[in-house]
Amino acid sequence: MTTRAAALERAKHWGPLWLGGVLVVVIIGGLAVLPARTWMSQRTATAQAESQLHQVNGRIAELEAQLTLLQTDAEVERMARENFDLVKPGEESYRILPAPTQD
Repeated sequence: MTTRAAALERAKHWGPLWLGGVLVVVIIGGLAVLPARTWMSQRTATAQAESQLHQVNGRIAELEAQLTLLQTDAEVERMARENFDLVKPGEESYRILPAPTQD
């Protein structure tokens, strides 16, 4: 057999095997895309959930601080004076109205 004939014989033998190997690699690569896409999606969802958790924990801390403040007599008195115009015995409350506007 000549060199050229031997090369053609090898190509006939290895050609389909090489093509099959390429197909196997492509299929395996394609199957790997789906889990990778799911993994990336889950990472994004986890990051968003952690951000929301951080915001909620911050709000909880604010509310706990407000609760602690509302349990003091000074804050209760301040709110009663400010919101309900309450006064202590012997004190007088005045309210100054704005001047009437002339239309």
